Amino acid sequence: MPLSSLVLDYEKLDKSQPYFVICHAGVRSANACEFLSQEGYDVTNVMGGMSAWEGDVV
Repeated sequence: MPLSSLVLDYEKLDKSQPYFVICHAGVRSANACEFLSQEGYDVTNVMGGMSAWEGDVV
């Protein structure tokens, strides 16, 4: 879900599920995690984002 639509669409997410949030460098996902955490979601920010990812990207 893009950060730009998060405030409007976050209630579509299932609060019983954990979420790993990722962006390119980790800053936008950290902002998203802060917001979602305040709304009661179980979220983890993927530190460093896709820039730090060492695995394959499909």
